[in-house]
Amino acid sequence: MESSTNHLVHHMHLRRKTMYQQYPDPDKPPSRTNWMLWVFIITTGIFFLAICAISIFFIVNRFQARVQPVPPAPTLIVPTSPLSTPEIAATTPPLAPTLTLPAPTTNTPIPIGTGNVEAIHLSSPPVIDGDLTEWTDVPTTTSSYQVYAHSSWDGTKDVSAAWQLGWDEANLYVAVTVTDDTHVQTQTGNQIFRGDSVDMQFDTDRAGDYGPTLSPDDFQLILSPGNFADLPPSAFRFQGTANGRILDAPGGHHVTLAARKTNTGYTIEAAIPWSDLNLTPQSGMILGLALNVNDNDTPGTAVQELMLSHIPTRTLTDPTTWGTLTLR
Repeated sequence: MESSTNHLVHHMHLRRKTMYQQYPDPDKPPSRTNWMLWVFIITTGIFFLAICAISIFFIVNRFQARVQPVPPAPTLIVPTSPLSTPEIAATTPPLAPTLTLPAPTTNTPIPIGTGNVEAIHLSSPPVIDGDLTEWTDVPTTTSSYQVYAHSSWDGTKDVSAAWQLGWDEANLYVAVTVTDDTHVQTQTGNQIFRGDSVDMQFDTDRAGDYGPTLSPDDFQLILSPGNFADLPPSAFRFQGTANGRILDAPGGHHVTLAARKTNTGYTIEAAIPWSDLNLTPQSGMILGLALNVNDNDTPGTAVQELMLSHIPTRTLTDPTTWGTLTLR
């Protein structure tokens, strides 16, 4: 009996203990474990939303940076005539005060024909002796235009020159008949232009540097008859420089020259080697050329009183004012 009673008590005790484990006390506060879990879930959600917002912000900004604004369509200026070409209106920034736009490139034609002289091809060279009877059939060009006068000139134009030119592969040949009532020549070397003499100006590269300034391809040859006494005939060669000056040509000259006194003046005959002009001749070649005669009528002086040329525009240092020479 006691054993049964003890067994019953023990059974009731176990049942009560089990009930306490299955059903918590309603007065007991909730566990902190559930609260912390909810805090973690909410915090994680907020952090995730923040990350998404930041990512969207950067994506939008990068997309806008890559997309360039589309420029407005150009405004066309309506042509005023059917043949005019529409132009696109544009805003051009002002140029700096020192900026100069380059001139448009144009091919300026080189005039041919004004003061043109022809040199005929000679089958045999003339004898350089001052006798011009061999030149009977060669065309003549006259220097008759006044292009310079010294202040001492008395206004009397009593000089003229008739030129005849020929050529072969070695030389340019020149025959000049000068009419002059008073012969004065007191100079030699590079001063012979101050007395009675003739001179030729050459532009040997018109196609390469045709312009209003002298250059190394420009030459001046002065031919003096001397004074028919103690001064023999002589020649002198000048050459242009890169800075537009004209100076004694290096190497002198190799001109063969003869002169004769006549009743009305004098004659000059010369052979000018093409090497003195740095040229190799060929038929049809065109050079710049001015044919001039110098006159001094005051005995005992060295003054270039008057110059006449075959072309009225001739000036000393501007090859564009000279005429032309064509080799035929």
